[in-house]
Amino acid sequence: MTDPVAPAVLDAIAAWLPQARWCADKDRLARGLRVADAILLPGIGVLLLVDVVDGRSPYVVPAAANGADVAVTPAFARWMLDTVLAGAGVAGAAGRVVGRVVGAVASAPAGVPDVSLMGADASNTSCRVRIGEAAYATKLIRRCRAGIQPEVEVGAFLAEQTSWRDTPRLLGHIDYLPADGGPATTLATVHAFAPGCAGAWDVLLALVRDGGLDGPHGPRALAIVDAVARVTAEMHAALAARADVPAFAPEVPTAAARRSFAEGLASHADEACRQIAAYAADADTPLAGRLRAVAGQAAELRGRLGVVATIDAAATWIRVHGDYHLGQVLLDGRDRPLVIDFEGEPGRSLEERRAKTTACKDVAGMCRSFDYLLRCAARDGGPAYRAEDCVRLQRRFVEGYVRRVAGQGWWPARGGDAEALLAASMLDKALYELNYEIRNRPDWIEVPLAAVEALLSPPA
Repeated sequence: MTDPVAPAVLDAIAAWLPQARWCADKDRLARGLRVADAILLPGIGVLLLVDVVDGRSPYVVPAAANGADVAVTPAFARWMLDTVLAGAGVAGAAGRVVGRVVGAVASAPAGVPDVSLMGADASNTSCRVRIGEAAYATKLIRRCRAGIQPEVEVGAFLAEQTSWRDTPRLLGHIDYLPADGGPATTLATVHAFAPGCAGAWDVLLALVRDGGLDGPHGPRALAIVDAVARVTAEMHAALAARADVPAFAPEVPTAAARRSFAEGLASHADEACRQIAAYAADADTPLAGRLRAVAGQAAELRGRLGVVATIDAAATWIRVHGDYHLGQVLLDGRDRPLVIDFEGEPGRSLEERRAKTTACKDVAGMCRSFDYLLRCAARDGGPAYRAEDCVRLQRRFVEGYVRRVAGQGWWPARGGDAEALLAASMLDKALYELNYEIRNRPDWIEVPLAAVEALLSPPA
C-alpha cells in the first residue's frame, strides 16, 4: 500500500489481538503484522485489512489513532449504517469499500446510535445499534475472505426468493473491492434487529441449570427443543424450495460426489489428528494421554467417516446453515425461534461453506450443541452431567425434525441411511470442535474429546 500506517499503531493492535476470540493466528503473531489496505474514516480512525505474516486470512480492524479497536463505538456504527443503507463508497490505497443494499430499505434516522455488544465470545463482532425507534444488528466479519460470503448469499436468497421469515431480514452489507479487479470480500452485514429476543443458549442454560430436565423448568426446555426442531425443518424446506435458482437447487449426489464428500471428511480427520497429536506432545494436562489415543486412531476415524461414500441414498443435497447450534437461534417472548448467522463455520473455506451437502450437517450441529449445553450447566452449578440427558435431548430434537421432513427429498427415506449420515456428521463436527478448542479454549477440550471417544466406542 502507498499510505503507511504508523508502526506504533500496528504494535498496539498486535498487543491486544491475541486476546480476541476471532484471532486464529495467535501462534503466528510474533512473526509480525502487515497492512493490506487502509481506509481512512474521518473522525473515527482507519479501517485496516491486516495480515498476520504466514497467517490464515486477513483481519478487519477498525482502529483509532492509538491502535485501539473501535468496532463497538457509536461513530463506527453510524459509519456502517450510512455506508450500507446509502450504498456509499470510500477509497483506500489498494481498493475501496462499498455499501450494498438488499431490496428496498429506508436510510437510518439521524442521531447518535446507542451501541451494545452482542455475544462477546464469538468469531465476529456483532452489535445491537439503536437510533430512536429504529434498531439494527451489525456484524463485522473479522476474518475476511475474498469470494461469495454465505451470510450475504443466503440472507438475500431468504429475503427475496422465499416466504420464510423466521430469520432477521438482511438489509445490506459492506464489501471490499480490490483495485486489481479481484473478487470482492464482504467485511460486514446489517440485519434488522429482532426486539424482545434472547439467545436460545442463554434461555436453555438457565432452565437446565435450575434442576435439570426433570426439574421445574424441564417441560419448557423440552418445548423449546421441539420448537427448534420445527424451525430447523422449515429452514431446510426454505433452502430447498427453489429448484430454479442454481446456487440453491437441490441436487442428487452422484457416486463420485459421495466419494469426494467422504474423502473430505477423512481429510478433516487427518488434519485434526495431526493438530491433536502436536498439542498433546507439548501439553502439560491430564487429558494428554486421551488426546494421544484419539490422534492414534486416524485410520479408525477415516473408516467411520468413509461410510458416507457407500450409502446408496437418493436424498438430495441442499444448502444448509453450516454452523448450526443453540448460539445461532434466538427466542422471542413466546419462545418462538429465529435462526441467525448463515456465515458457516469460520474455520472452513468459503467454497466448503457454500457447498450443498446433507441436511444431517445441521442436525448434527444442533445435537452437539445439546452436549455443550448440559456440560456448561454442570460447570455453572447445575445438576451433574448425565449422558442419558444428552441422548434424551438429541433424540427429541431429531425425532421432532424427522416427523416434519419425512418424505422430503433432502432426507434419506431409509432410516439406516439417515443414522449413518448423522453419525458421520456428528463425528466430523466433534473433531472440528476439538481442533477449535485446542486453538482457542483449552479449558473446553474435554467436551468434544469425550464426544469423539464416545462416537468411536462400540455401540452399547
